[in-house]
Amino acid sequence: MMIADPDLRERVEALGFHYNTDDGEKQPFTKLADDYHHEVWYSEGIAPMTMGKYRVRASNGDGIGGRQSGLDVANRLIKSYVKSRRSLYIFQPAVSAYYTGVNYSHKELINACRPWSGYYEVDNVELQCMKHFTDFAKAGWEDEGAWRYLTSACDSQVGGTENLDHNRQAPSYMTLMAPDKANYSVIFDNDSPEARTYQILLKNLPACEDKPVAVWQSVGPEHTGDAYDSRMKQLRETVSPTDGLLKIIVAPHSIATATTLDLADDPEVVYHRLESPHEDHTLGIKSDDGVLYEDDFSYSGYPENYLSSRGNTPRFTADQGGAFEVVQTDEGNVMQQMITDKQRALDWEYSFAPNLTFGDDHWTDYEVAVSMKFDDQTQQNSPTGNYFGIGLREMTDVKGRLESAPYVFKVAIDGGCELIKDDQIIAVEHIDGLDVSATHQVTFAAEGNHLTATFDGQRVFDYTDTDNPHYSGRVKLGSGYYHTQIQQLTVTQGKQPHLIEHRVDDLDSAVQYTGKWDHVCGLGNTKWNRTLSMASADQDNVPGFEFDFNGSGFSLIGAQDAGSRLKVTVDGAVRNWNLAPQVGADRTENIVVHGLSAGKHHVAIQVVGGRYTLDAVDFLK
Repeated sequence: MMIADPDLRERVEALGFHYNTDDGEKQPFTKLADDYHHEVWYSEGIAPMTMGKYRVRASNGDGIGGRQSGLDVANRLIKSYVKSRRSLYIFQPAVSAYYTGVNYSHKELINACRPWSGYYEVDNVELQCMKHFTDFAKAGWEDEGAWRYLTSACDSQVGGTENLDHNRQAPSYMTLMAPDKANYSVIFDNDSPEARTYQILLKNLPACEDKPVAVWQSVGPEHTGDAYDSRMKQLRETVSPTDGLLKIIVAPHSIATATTLDLADDPEVVYHRLESPHEDHTLGIKSDDGVLYEDDFSYSGYPENYLSSRGNTPRFTADQGGAFEVVQTDEGNVMQQMITDKQRALDWEYSFAPNLTFGDDHWTDYEVAVSMKFDDQTQQNSPTGNYFGIGLREMTDVKGRLESAPYVFKVAIDGGCELIKDDQIIAVEHIDGLDVSATHQVTFAAEGNHLTATFDGQRVFDYTDTDNPHYSGRVKLGSGYYHTQIQQLTVTQGKQPHLIEHRVDDLDSAVQYTGKWDHVCGLGNTKWNRTLSMASADQDNVPGFEFDFNGSGFSLIGAQDAGSRLKVTVDGAVRNWNLAPQVGADRTENIVVHGLSAGKHHVAIQVVGGRYTLDAVDFLK
């Protein structure tokens, strides 16, 4: 349509297409760019899945490469230009600032999901893969002196149109040129187990004929035990043309840039690990009175424009459905759900009832107390749709529902109460004479595997979960499409708190393995960092893992796809010779050990029966 309509081309300045590197049958993108000098964008592209520091420990031997890795994304940048002239790659997302466990988790260059500490985590490997392009050329627009693609010196024959996961040994390179032809850079991507050798032939570049070329390389660690980024963005060598020819060798599973720019002393180019200046901590862990979090939505100690600058969004909350905003009432500020059924939009995939998430997935035993008021003014034909609910220990929330929390307590305006576990109603009760117009006090607490729920001081549910219980996670609040109001919320520690002080991934360097394990990355977003480590019992070469920690206990995380038995040893003493992990679900505990003396401990786990899966390890305070 744009090719056929000059007026449309005039009105639409850029054309975007995503999740496909290739062009259409008649090459419309290429024609728009080459013939009409029109912007073509990769308007939504993945960020690498599974951080590079974990990928280098995977069993496939791909180092910093592999499906949906930094090298894969770099290949997409190259191939999408070669095949369809995309000149801008927009990450989905570059920075993730939302709670993990929702859709698209663990797919970013920078993770900033813990606002109370200011801590963030940089995927240094994948970021450097991108900087192999941007550090060695000036990006930007035509009037900013941006470098140009030298199309005849760009190629990609790697297989695939989204995940470039086959024929990875094929050529893949991109050449960028300064507008005055005084400098150039060639980026080579080799995500295969064999080295590739390229020849660069210089023509019609008098300013570059004798210029030395610096070769910068990023590749995984050389030896087991080396730091994951020990060979990132290194100036490998400098070569000079001979009769206009240069030979460049690109190592297996690496990205390399050959450039005429002299940047050896540029601090923005020379690699240094980027880390958060803020220490991470569990929300509320430093509390003297046991309060993990509370909010009355007044924000009296904040700047006058604090709420307006945030669009009246309360602190630390993430709406998954509906819209929860702070509004002024005669009784002070409240958090109110704003969307009614008449206003509800049909979104692009699905729409669930209003709910939000807040808190720390490092919380374990706690009570949520809410002062709330039902909406008795909005008239809708939904007799059971006007309710209020609290969810506990939420870890995974791909669909954005209140019932994504494993434990939910719901109260409807007709007095009906439900206790829900893993999306199934396990108990019902009724509150007689519920006053819809009054303010009510609702509590929901979890202590170990024991749950209690109250309404206006009346015990509604008292339940002990003996079937694969969940032990940690955030809080969810939810309502129907009504103007439900929350005046105060408070989260307090349990009587015997076991807060998680630190969590490490199964492929973190803090966990050391023995025996035969299958370490896999790039999995679904319900796995921590999209990784798993799996082993089957072997009497001749018993698989195991070890770690050190400072605390009073630990948990092992990971859903089990088969029965297994573990030998658990703490500080050299066997605590259990034949422990059976619970089945559970993704991100939930399969073993919890607490009651150790506070301090440093060494733990050794051996798989002595069946097949065991490890996703992460939690260290308890």
